[in-house]
Amino acid sequence: MSRGQNRAERLKEMERLYIQRAYTDIGLAERLGVTRTTVYKDRILLETQFPFMQDDNGRHRIDRSRYISEIHVNLYEALSLYLAARRASRQLQLAGPHAASGLEKLASALRQPMTQRLVRAADTILAQKRSAEHTAVLETVARAWVENTVTRIVYRALETDQPKTHHVKPYLIEPSHWSDSSYLIGESHRTGKIYPFKIERIEQATLTLEHFEPPVDFDEQTLLRHAWGIWYAEHEPVRVKLRFAPGRAARRLKESVWHPTEVVTDTEDGGCLWQADVAEWQEMLPWIRGWGADCEVLAPKVLRREIEREVMRMADVYRLVMNQQPPEEDNDAWATLLFGDGS
Repeated sequence: MSRGQNRAERLKEMERLYIQRAYTDIGLAERLGVTRTTVYKDRILLETQFPFMQDDNGRHRIDRSRYISEIHVNLYEALSLYLAARRASRQLQLAGPHAASGLEKLASALRQPMTQRLVRAADTILAQKRSAEHTAVLETVARAWVENTVTRIVYRALETDQPKTHHVKPYLIEPSHWSDSSYLIGESHRTGKIYPFKIERIEQATLTLEHFEPPVDFDEQTLLRHAWGIWYAEHEPVRVKLRFAPGRAARRLKESVWHPTEVVTDTEDGGCLWQADVAEWQEMLPWIRGWGADCEVLAPKVLRREIEREVMRMADVYRLVMNQQPPEEDNDAWATLLFGDGS
């Protein structure tokens, strides 16, 4: 192998390492088995091609927030990226100009008609009005995640009027399965526990000077295995059982995988039974409501009662006459009279 080829390979390896973390010239020389002078000369060359930054300890790294990577894909890989990008164009509204720019760059790597469609999607995103403050929040959260930096956020939960401040170690940024929202999943200093923070509800985000190493045992697949969408719980999951009516509802149900633990069983009448072990069944309510009368809750009982109460409230909204009215107290006696015991 020629000297030029050796240097080309070393430069490529240095690029990869500088993207991952910061190095002193001596530290990287030891890693690569070359002299400090060699690393210095190679770094100076790389600095003409990539955006470098230096930390307070004199270590150098590539600034990942400004680094532009290259991808080469075949037709079928391009189609997979295109489909994901089309979904992202509808979901990542908060990202604004960054999402649009990313779609345009990805479009240039694909081929027609995929290129044209992604450029149109980017134009649609750019035409929408969005808050500069929210874009700044997303930028800060993204940097904190990529750079393993604790971020200070001011977060207003849906059920509270006053925002709270959290110092968060970001472990994951995850899109919601059921909406266009995105979540920051990380450990809060308040309790030392991992929480999902809806990015749209983060009012301010600031990078701190504190860095951390993600726990080696953090596994998002395990964490979210029983989650419905993004929500998980520390207690044991609950088995949810639903009955779907024959016809379009049953067919539509079987067209998608709704949960990693789901089991679908056909019934003699052409319908089907669906069950899964879910961490928080409350998060399923909008999905269940969306099926209307084509979906019946069989278990757990508390979920069935919640849907029954919803039916009563809807009857009141639409001024339908029922034989019984729900009492002011939240108990199951009236539901048993109307709907039976659910057995």
